[in-house]
Amino acid sequence: MTRPRLAILAPFKAWGGIERKIMILCHEFLALGVQPQLILTRGGVVPYPDELPKEVEIVDLGSGGKLDSVMKLTRFLKHERPAALLTAKDHSAKVAILSRILSRTDVPIFVKITNTLSFTLRRPMKRRSARWLYGYADRLIAVSGGVRDDLIENFGIPPEKVQVIYNPTVTPSIAERKTHPVDHPWLQGDGPPVIIGVGRLTPQKDFPMLIRAFAKVRQQREARLIILGDGPLHDELITCAREAGVGDDVDLPGYVSDPIPYLARGSLFALSSRYEGLANVLIEALAAGLPAVATDCPSGPMEILQAGRIGPLVTVGDADALAQAMLDTLDNPPTQETLARGLDRFRSDKVALQYLQVMGIKSSGVQAAGNGLSGSVE
Repeated sequence: MTRPRLAILAPFKAWGGIERKIMILCHEFLALGVQPQLILTRGGVVPYPDELPKEVEIVDLGSGGKLDSVMKLTRFLKHERPAALLTAKDHSAKVAILSRILSRTDVPIFVKITNTLSFTLRRPMKRRSARWLYGYADRLIAVSGGVRDDLIENFGIPPEKVQVIYNPTVTPSIAERKTHPVDHPWLQGDGPPVIIGVGRLTPQKDFPMLIRAFAKVRQQREARLIILGDGPLHDELITCAREAGVGDDVDLPGYVSDPIPYLARGSLFALSSRYEGLANVLIEALAAGLPAVATDCPSGPMEILQAGRIGPLVTVGDADALAQAMLDTLDNPPTQETLARGLDRFRSDKVALQYLQVMGIKSSGVQAAGNGLSGSVE
């Protein structure tokens, strides 16, 4: 039996959050009898080449700008006719929709929306083009209920066209990855508790607020703070820590390819973001067994922490509230049973099956539900 082919389009980098999720989905799609095809455009590269299954087909369009990508993808759709085309990132979504229109094919287009677009699409022209073009997609797949609400309320997308499918964050490999060694001196099993933050060092993550909150924690107890990630605010954050009087207790070791070993050895995870799509690292922290606190930002933390039942939620930008939440959780951490509650929603095998059901792709042992689904997947 020939495997149905699922084309996946994004301006892939060698690593990144979206790239990791696509790599995980490729593993699961293959296990479910579906053949993934990664479509590379505009200098895109193979994501996570050491982890991507060799069975995944790589199709490099060799395109230049957006117009060239549209023309080459149009030819691909005419000749290859995949069962469906899944896109991630705004640029790819628009290229895919324009190509489908020009190709005059019936290849269904599914657009994965990974962030709250009213925050990320700031230019009026980009917002208008998204409002117009996204209506031509067969279905938008939002990574959280908050992202879905934003699409409906701020971009005029009909509710029946937006499906919530959480990211495939919880994988069988997490148990083994937790055991990988970490050479950071603060995570060797002794010393004061270590609070961990993870993310790109940009204004979105609001790490200056996290450092201010941590300084308030340090006024009451010994603790250390590690922030994993790189980005343009690195030097500013070092200065912020020094000015707050905690320079010796804050470390920014840079980007790490896998935060799970660090999370497994920390005492507390803190998410200080101003906005998110889903906040995958918050899920990873819980899956690694690490207690967590988070800002109640749009969107994701409220859904992940189940309105505060799994971990505290605080107002965005409120350093005092975040500091108190961190102190309370360090003093009275939740049980491992509490942390694991609700993680099934993010299991990679279940998520991949939901994708195939929404896209109407039938495979070995899979009964596709077609395009009749709407709303959240529980």
